[in-house]
Amino acid sequence: MAKLENITILKKTDERRIAEGFPGQRLVIVPPSIVRNTRNLPVMRNIFPTHLGMFQNAKGHYVHRPEGASEHILIGCIAGSGVCHIRSQQWTLKPGNLIFLPKDIEHKYISDAENPWSIFWIHFIGDDAPHHLKYLDISEKQPLTNVSNIGGLIDAFEDIFQHTESGYTDTAQLCLSTSFSRFLGICRLYQRAVKANQQRIEDRILESVRVMRESLHRTLSLSDLASIAGWSPTYYCAMFKKQLSISPMEFFTRLKIHHACNQLKMTNEPVSNIAASLGYEDSFYFSKLFRGRQGVSPREYRKRHSLLV
Repeated sequence: MAKLENITILKKTDERRIAEGFPGQRLVIVPPSIVRNTRNLPVMRNIFPTHLGMFQNAKGHYVHRPEGASEHILIGCIAGSGVCHIRSQQWTLKPGNLIFLPKDIEHKYISDAENPWSIFWIHFIGDDAPHHLKYLDISEKQPLTNVSNIGGLIDAFEDIFQHTESGYTDTAQLCLSTSFSRFLGICRLYQRAVKANQQRIEDRILESVRVMRESLHRTLSLSDLASIAGWSPTYYCAMFKKQLSISPMEFFTRLKIHHACNQLKMTNEPVSNIAASLGYEDSFYFSKLFRGRQGVSPREYRKRHSLLV
């Protein structure tokens, strides 16, 4: 197995700092010939992991790249803490934090001496890498984000890692690429604000979303949802759209339409009954809403997608 460049520095206290070589570490570097091959393949050249690993309780972990790396780097903190420097800016990592280090830019990262971190990390390349980072609202000025479900993210990491053990066949390379793309999607799914005040805003929005999911049979107004969040309708609508890029009422309608799609595919329940179960007394109005979002009427949707034999 290939090794990363081992960077060792002695501090005045003679404490050893190392880039890798920790007990129980997991470390994979995709062979350069495989990486070069992916640049010519339509799917894999979009996004592809080139290095990945996991270090537990990495006391003394230290890496400094004065010229940066030729790939983007993602570091996820599982436990403990540490700091990352990008140019002259410093960022502290705690459990649940993710940081993205842009390629070709000086950086260094250091595990905390008293509370050394456990981390997973991935180097990656690809034409779509900047688009993924933009979707995660990641930039050099704001490289840090937070996730609410670190366990779910570790599971997604393990899914990537397993595909490095298959001999780098064409199929394994495809799985590496697509599983990493899925990993970035899961980052977005679990993404939370880093600052506490922003997290409180997200919590209020998520509470209103929870009520929506549990109230598909009801008719909820914007005022009803805003009161759940404890805000005025105008402020609630603005915060909701900022967080989810959609208005709260449209989000609620889409939840209902999604549920209707499942009912149309899996049951023979009359459309009027499905509409009523979702709080729509007027089945014609429901059909109009459905067509506006699915492009076909409920009956046509059932005809095309029914799972009943």
